[in-house]
Amino acid sequence: MKVYLVQHGVSSPEDEDPQKGLTSQAVVDVEKMARFIGQMDRQYEAVFHSDKKRARQTAQILGKHLKHALGVHETDCLGPMDDVDVWLNRILCSDGDPVLVGHLPFLDKLSSKLVAADENMQIVSFQNGGMVCLEDHNDNKNFSVKWAITPDMIT
Repeated sequence: MKVYLVQHGVSSPEDEDPQKGLTSQAVVDVEKMARFIGQMDRQYEAVFHSDKKRARQTAQILGKHLKHALGVHETDCLGPMDDVDVWLNRILCSDGDPVLVGHLPFLDKLSSKLVAADENMQIVSFQNGGMVCLEDHNDNKNFSVKWAITPDMIT
């Protein structure tokens, strides 16, 4: 099993957009990432995102380029300060490879819990619009970082 974690693209300042949607450059960056990752020709379970505008926009762009069985869905418990155990349990019970579009510090804590069983360890350094692939090697008991791609890595 694989889990794909995506930090939303860079958001506009609150004084420009109170809902903090993506900047125009973030749309370009996420689009570039989504096209690149889409070329990997993988099948994903679904693209899940938080209720925040920047995560929804990021997920919708990914959804246009990735093959996913169940679509793009807003879901609970992907907010910045949400409890990672909810998604940890969902991942461990899943048969597919989900894409989760969320926020820091949630993504930091979830990746740390999956890899090191300790949400307070810093396992990966996320970047806006980047994707990290975690892979399970032993029945949901031994995840490791398989790869990480950020928009600035793609020309």
